[in-house]
Amino acid sequence: MKILDIAFKDLTRSFRSVFAIGMMVIAPLMLTGLIYFAFGGGGSSDSPSMPIIKVGFVNLDALPADAPIEAPLGDNVRSMFFDDSVKSWITAADYTDESSARTALDKQEIGVAVIVPQNFTERFLSGDKDVQVLVVSDPTLSIGPAVVQNMVTMMLDGVDGGGIALQTFQERQKANGITTDPAQIPAWVERFGNWYADFQRNLFHHPEKAAFVIVAPAAGETETTNPIQKVMGVTMAGQMIFFAFFTGAYSMMSILREDEEGTLARLFTTPTDRTSILIGKFLAVFFTVILQGLVLMVAGHYAFGINWGEPVGVALALTGQVVAATGLGVLLISFVKNSQQGGPVLGGGLTTLGMLGGLFTANVPGAMPAAMNVIANFIPQGWVLKSWRMVMDGQSAGELLGPFVVMVGMGAVMFVIGAMMFRRRFA
Repeated sequence: MKILDIAFKDLTRSFRSVFAIGMMVIAPLMLTGLIYFAFGGGGSSDSPSMPIIKVGFVNLDALPADAPIEAPLGDNVRSMFFDDSVKSWITAADYTDESSARTALDKQEIGVAVIVPQNFTERFLSGDKDVQVLVVSDPTLSIGPAVVQNMVTMMLDGVDGGGIALQTFQERQKANGITTDPAQIPAWVERFGNWYADFQRNLFHHPEKAAFVIVAPAAGETETTNPIQKVMGVTMAGQMIFFAFFTGAYSMMSILREDEEGTLARLFTTPTDRTSILIGKFLAVFFTVILQGLVLMVAGHYAFGINWGEPVGVALALTGQVVAATGLGVLLISFVKNSQQGGPVLGGGLTTLGMLGGLFTANVPGAMPAAMNVIANFIPQGWVLKSWRMVMDGQSAGELLGPFVVMVGMGAVMFVIGAMMFRRRFA
């Protein structure tokens, strides 16, 4: 009973601390929430979260007399923004000159202005490298201008591709002893142009294909195929892991504070043996990290629609996380002489280990160099993140046993080393 009494006292002390509550629950939820709303969280799952792109178009281009095409390239570029397939997410308007388009941009009547200069077709087909379509945008916007620039670039790349295809075709005919009839070239160009226009129309018929747009789920949804759920799941897991390890170490600091306040020395004078006192404090850390994990998982599910996975897999991942966090917390604090050293040790040490474990780059494919991925195999945070990924990817409990054993093994080793150092210190 003494062990449980000590554990309950430390638990009560932890949950009465506003700082501890903030770091255990509020901070990870706030950080995850910021990312959630940055991806358009809270919007309807039936419509794209990207706002309508307002485009102003100035077409000063004209068809040169000897052009192998039937319409100026400016018309082709313009047609992209007025096509029926993009009307659900692009509204376009014509402007007579660059000045009027810039004025509309300054008044925020449009977000992006596309200006095709005079003689663009003639200069482009002649290989003039200096000729370009001017894209001017509202500096407060990011996605819309990028999408418009991408569309224009792809259109002009298509024209370049058509020229290369035509040249290749002519050379192929020549190699086969066939003389190209110049009268057929416009038909070939038209055929390639129609194919490329259809290709672009299919490509841009919906904004998700023109930009990486993630649709936020309504809170409480459990659909696992929604991409934002996967992003938020990994994000929340990363935050939960980082703050779980912080909580494990911070909770263990109670033994240092009690030592400084003199209450630990008085406790050692009681009939309770020192092993029971230390076990009670270790249990308090263990239960604190468990409660923190459960609260964050429930909050993450209802606030961000995260589906954590099958219960058995979740239990294995959470248990491994708690054991690893508790063990590392005991080990780290065993090296700290007083509570004043605790801040730098926890802040610097846990942040470094979190970075090496990939907690802050969990949603960025390829962000970790190969060497760092190897290092993550020796970091407990890396194994905990790996286990949560496996759970959320739907892998079976049997497949999770390997990471679970590693996490528990790491936590147990660190716990034993830390406990031995504490026993030696307070012997």
